Amino acid sequence: MIGLATSPLLKQRRDLTAMQWQRFVGKESIDLAKLKINITQSWQRSHPVRHANSYAAPLTDPYEAHYLWHQSPIHQAAQSELGRLIDMVSEGELVAAISDPSGRLLWTASSRAMQELAESANFVVGGRWNEDAAGTNAVGLSLALRDSVTVFSTEHIMPCVHDWVCYAAPIINPYTQELAGVLDLSATWDKYTPLGQSAVTELARAIAGRLPRPMPKAELELYLLGQPRALLHGKPIHLSLKQLEILALLALNPRGLSLDAFHAALYGDSATTTSTLKSELSTLRQLLGGKISSRPYQLTLATWTDCGELWSQLQHNNTDRAFELYQGTLLPASNSPEIEQWRYCIEAVMGKALNNCKDSSLLLKQCQLSSGEAIRERFLELSARNYY
Repeated sequence: MIGLATSPLLKQRRDLTAMQWQRFVGKESIDLAKLKINITQSWQRSHPVRHANSYAAPLTDPYEAHYLWHQSPIHQAAQSELGRLIDMVSEGELVAAISDPSGRLLWTASSRAMQELAESANFVVGGRWNEDAAGTNAVGLSLALRDSVTVFSTEHIMPCVHDWVCYAAPIINPYTQELAGVLDLSATWDKYTPLGQSAVTELARAIAGRLPRPMPKAELELYLLGQPRALLHGKPIHLSLKQLEILALLALNPRGLSLDAFHAALYGDSATTTSTLKSELSTLRQLLGGKISSRPYQLTLATWTDCGELWSQLQHNNTDRAFELYQGTLLPASNSPEIEQWRYCIEAVMGKALNNCKDSSLLLKQCQLSSGEAIRERFLELSARNYY
């Protein structure tokens, strides 16, 4: 990856952002038009006084991080790409890093030109680079957004990386959509290239594509919170919203439903006939290999749902696991009366758990793992109280 020659426009961009940074850490108003929106939002999530006075990111035990690297699913998945990364690092005067889902760096490689800079900033194995620990930076921002990002020079909150440009991309398990970690490539700001973000995105996807397929939680897995999906024997199956609603109702009523009760739960007062419901059930029965019985209608294969486990964890006050499971509201597009009732109950209990949570670091972790807006809003509320 070859950077652009330093140009007046690149230096002007650095200087303009530096002016905004000075105003921000000085508690003055900033010109939002001078910054990318994801940078502005990240600055607002950061703690400007604490991070602006930090000489380096926090450092955890590097020996523990080395151990975690060898236990991480990314370790094996990245093997075929590490040689390519190391070549890019030495040829392009870069530092490369792979973090876990919390932003702790588990693997790094530096060129001679970048090694001293990386060590002085703790951009090394064991360094903590989530937003809460290090303010606005590419690793932390990629974790928060679950997206590829570029953080240029004084867009960073910490002055120790103001001379850097960093490109980062999330490593997302294609089978579970879980965030496994982040890949970062960094150089000095004068080596900025618009190709950097696409390069790191390609490498992160290549690593993600080699992550191991997880063991199925059950014969049928229903992910109904946020973006719904279904797995049958560990493989995705494509279902319509109505089919997902039917399976959700069957899973939420393990003792079964009569035809009339099923119709009322799914359609309410709608004029839709019971024949339509029977037809939908017949189609699903074929998809599931006959594993839906009648009289009562009941699933006859082992089934796991994220909403069912979420409810169980909330009932046992296990908010950490509940926040991990919460990816958004239950089947948000559904008008089923019973699903709407479940949605209301889950949101009410989840809301109480969020309101009782005083740990902003726990909420930040779950912001990084979840796309749930309620978690993100609660984190921002807590952060705002201690903004400066």
